[in-house]
Amino acid sequence: MLIKWVKILLVVCLALVTTGLMLRYMDVTSAAFSFGFNFAQMFWASVLETQLKPALDSPFFNSYPFEKEGRVYRMLGVEWYRAILIKSGWEKLRQKSTPIRKSLHDFQAYERASRVAEAGHLAAGVVVLIVTGYVMLAYSVRDALWLVVFNVLLNFYPVLLQRYTRPRLLRMIEKLKKSLPAFAGRLS
Repeated sequence: MLIKWVKILLVVCLALVTTGLMLRYMDVTSAAFSFGFNFAQMFWASVLETQLKPALDSPFFNSYPFEKEGRVYRMLGVEWYRAILIKSGWEKLRQKSTPIRKSLHDFQAYERASRVAEAGHLAAGVVVLIVTGYVMLAYSVRDALWLVVFNVLLNFYPVLLQRYTRPRLLRMIEKLKKSLPAFAGRLS
């Protein structure tokens, strides 16, 4: 248990050092900083998640009534964003880590991965938002534009995509759970 917390403390310290170095040695108003900083935060959120392995069973991850049909997310362009991920090859990378076959276990693993992705993008997005506030105060709103753009594209839309996808995953999981007793009965 102590080793786990030492690892977590080490990850947090390395993340803070990385962030500090980026803030000190890069132009915080540049696209390169904004892009790199977003990816650095997502990387550290991912590393932290692998060390903590949180349950992620908070009611926050449950779908709200307005989310179940996905209308709001479609209006916000989530399907467009998903199409870009597919064309860019990102979806193929995702499928290697959490493949989907028509099995209850695979759908449950993918649903869990959607919670992990959402939590990671939320954490990264909040850190980027804090730095964006700093850049707005220390420089100008215009100088924070790249931070805002990349935070929306690399954190906000991925969170929306997870929230859009999860109700469909949960419906499929329920459908598979209902079919399991019938299938198990045919085996005996």
